[in-house]
Amino acid sequence: MLKVLVVDDEFIVRTGLINCIDWEALHLKLIGEASNGREALDIIMKGTPDLILLDLIMPEMNGMELIQKLEELNIKTNIIILSCHEDYSYVRDAFKKGVRDYILKLSATPEEISGMIRDVSQKILEEQKDSFSDPLHKLKEQKQIRSDITDALNYMEEHYRDNITLSDIASHIHMSKNHLSYLFRKETGHAFSDCLTELRISRAKELLTSGKRYSIAEIAEMTGFSDTGYFCKVFKKSTGMSPNRYKEGGAS
Repeated sequence: MLKVLVVDDEFIVRTGLINCIDWEALHLKLIGEASNGREALDIIMKGTPDLILLDLIMPEMNGMELIQKLEELNIKTNIIILSCHEDYSYVRDAFKKGVRDYILKLSATPEEISGMIRDVSQKILEEQKDSFSDPLHKLKEQKQIRSDITDALNYMEEHYRDNITLSDIASHIHMSKNHLSYLFRKETGHAFSDCLTELRISRAKELLTSGKRYSIAEIAEMTGFSDTGYFCKVFKKSTGMSPNRYKEGGAS
């Protein structure tokens, strides 16, 4: 079942569109709605929809800006533009970016909209079926992604003591920062910053229970925390106890 996201800043248009389509009958699953491109991007980063119904003229981040951002992040999806007649110049530019079709939202009937969505979704399914028939290509793609994430995690293991950033790792593995951020969340289920914090806290636990007489400030510095107070705060949030308590045997 294909996943669909509806993005339009006009609440009445967005709600009317959602309610006038029998998603289940089209074998589609509506996974969310957004009132601008920024909200939509947050949803997309958590799980890429197969089809996006996208308004072009919106505040904060408009439709073309969202399309450009998805292109930068190398996020592959399918888009149907929700258009007004006066948006045609934007629609023309959008088609150059691979947009599937467009709906004149002020004049199209529910039946016309439903029919267009059905036709586009059938084409998507056919293309997915064709791509599945080429398992070697898919396997190579997955292998490369796993290799990139492994390289990123290895770099973190080697440099977690330093003040490393996502940009540092992206530069090391020759990838854009935004695309690496997307891959981190997609492949690990966590943001880069969460993975780095988890790694540092894990190393801090090892040092606290090593039997060596490190001070809390020394352990904070050895695990990449420049501020001892912040280290203690993050450690307690992660483990439920202070570093001193953990060191005294609170883990048992």
